Amino acid sequence: MVYSIAKYSNLVKEDSEEVYGQDSVGKLQDTSSYLQMDKIMKKLFSIHNKKPIIDFLNAIYKDNISYDAEINYRNKEFINLHKYKTVYYSHYADMYVKVEDGQNIYEYEIEFQTVHDEKMAIRLFRYGFEKAVEKADFSKLNEIITIRLPEPFLIVLEEGKGIPDEVKLKLEIPKQGEFIYKSKVLKYWRYDIEMLYNENMYLLYPLQIFKLRKSMKEISRSRKSQEEKRIKMDKIHNQMLRMTRETLVAMSKAYDEGKLELNDFDTMNTIIENLISYFNDKYTKYINIEMEVKDMVKSFYDPKVEERGIQKGIKKGIQKEKEEARLKDVELVIKLLTKKFGEIDRYVKDKISKASYENLSIIIENILDIESLEEAMGYISDNKK
Repeated sequence: MVYSIAKYSNLVKEDSEEVYGQDSVGKLQDTSSYLQMDKIMKKLFSIHNKKPIIDFLNAIYKDNISYDAEINYRNKEFINLHKYKTVYYSHYADMYVKVEDGQNIYEYEIEFQTVHDEKMAIRLFRYGFEKAVEKADFSKLNEIITIRLPEPFLIVLEEGKGIPDEVKLKLEIPKQGEFIYKSKVLKYWRYDIEMLYNENMYLLYPLQIFKLRKSMKEISRSRKSQEEKRIKMDKIHNQMLRMTRETLVAMSKAYDEGKLELNDFDTMNTIIENLISYFNDKYTKYINIEMEVKDMVKSFYDPKVEERGIQKGIKKGIQKEKEEARLKDVELVIKLLTKKFGEIDRYVKDKISKASYENLSIIIENILDIESLEEAMGYISDNKK
């Protein structure tokens, strides 16, 4: 059995020193182990297969990018202006994506936010503006300098009150007027697996577990007895396992339909395991379900690895059989042409030995009508076998 999933330390950071941050009410919290959203997003958006990424971009931006497009990321970095104040309560990551599809160029800025933040629009604008300045042309200082901001999109993972469908920022310049900067908001917690599939956002399957973080955090922080917490957390664990299974089933379906490749499946498995490991360590220390999740992931992933190996073996076997048949036809063609036209020189033999199975078959079928070696060679293309 082959199994390649491992807990990657670059997704969950565990500091050797205690780090303290503030929650929404300013209370100090231990942040010695925290989630790095940027690493997770980089994992998702760095998969080799472009199809899930292009489907996702087309879904949220309503564009029509082809699968032949080139995707580039510029400085996929973690933007956190007040790291120690927000690291525990709110995790976010900014992604700058440039897509070149023929003559069309698309520039996107996508921000993933775990919880509501009243400064979302400011951060989006600031990051987009900085990227636009980096790309601006300053070679002609006597002319108007043009900066082109990437198209923003905000994705909020956890449910919260008062989250708008669109965040806005008004820019006012005295005596010059005002401009409204806007970004649409996708409320991820409203999407189940089926909705993500139907709207071609299956790239975000592994993030379903975020729907449970708020409940886990509330139970962990409550003043109830340890036994009461354990009972409530046990229910959360059952939900987590059910949600993980549903996600893996959906990933398997996407794989079977050709939407995901095996490496994509592996990457998504890694993200699921790391998220559950983080939530288990941070909030649900009463029951450890990491091994149960690992076994579940293994049960879905291993058969696909084996199936791929079998398919490769079959393909290799077919190729071997075809090559053996081709070599037999090479011997037959040389024998037939020698019998018909006499001894054949090395150049002609070499050309015949490199001919494709199809071209050799044509010569064999037409051997009675072929009147010269030159005519026979005319059936052989310059393409090698």
